Amino acid sequence: MSRRALLTALAVLPLLAACGEKPMLGQEEPAIDPKALQKRMEAIAARAAPATLGVAVIDLGTRQLWAFNGERPFPLGAASRIPILAAVMGEMEAGHLQPTETITVRDVDLSPPPSAVADAWPGRKDYTVAELEALGRAGDTTALDVLTKRIGGPGGVNGWLQVERLDHVSVDRYRRQVATDARGLASFRADWKTEEAWQKAIESVPTAERTQAGRDRGADQRDTATPIGMIRLLEAFLNRELVSKPDAARLLGRDPGYLAAALPPGARLIQSAGTSPSNLGVSPSIHSIAVAELKTGQRIAFVIFLTASRADTAAREAIVADVGRAVFKEF
Repeated sequence: MSRRALLTALAVLPLLAACGEKPMLGQEEPAIDPKALQKRMEAIAARAAPATLGVAVIDLGTRQLWAFNGERPFPLGAASRIPILAAVMGEMEAGHLQPTETITVRDVDLSPPPSAVADAWPGRKDYTVAELEALGRAGDTTALDVLTKRIGGPGGVNGWLQVERLDHVSVDRYRRQVATDARGLASFRADWKTEEAWQKAIESVPTAERTQAGRDRGADQRDTATPIGMIRLLEAFLNRELVSKPDAARLLGRDPGYLAAALPPGARLIQSAGTSPSNLGVSPSIHSIAVAELKTGQRIAFVIFLTASRADTAAREAIVADVGRAVFKEF
């Protein structure tokens, strides 16, 4: 039986947890009421419009999966760090990459803000893989691009995803290419590495061209993921299918806000959350990808995407938090 078929067959069945004694198969009942959650999610999505909301949730104990716009591709934006870091960890696991290896960053490797690596260049050019991994987890675009290049470029990341049979998650360009394409700019230049210089470069593009570039990005199937595709990546990572010693915080980081506002008392959260810089008042991609552990011991994985939002920061984060509250009501 193929891996995809096995995952499908087990989607709503219990699964032994990664550690500790748990009930035998069939002794745990699915918690999520799909119809009730669908109704609540439709109300949240209507409030978010004209932005588009995508959600996938899985109870890691029962393997019950629920999704809203689950098969729709969404721009990865800042969430691209997750498949990139997963591939980097996979290459380390295979012995193809060592955390102590030193990589020299050149001017052609620099990427747009935010990037501590670009800020420090040329004063500092050498970094270990472990240092770049930590910086990439915090959203450093140059660190992510350098790691991507080291494992074979975007094609190397996608090749790894394909080998692991992780469908509907695609990393097709370097972060600097996505950023310039989305704003109608030519190739990124090293002298754009500061926030001030980057903003000046963006503002040099005529408004009509920037608007069209933003529309083109919204319709582009490159560098996208479906909520179900991303939740399967997260599930496979946590279930030791990708690495032998999974550490959710090492993959996701511990970003504050977003879903944290929805946590029930006694719950814990490991979360990757972020918003791509707005373009003419439109935020192309907002994400929260997280694992929550309730005080009962239940673990719930989330993938939340919100794209093309014109709302302010507080309103966007409130949408994500309300998705979390709607899900937590089921538990």
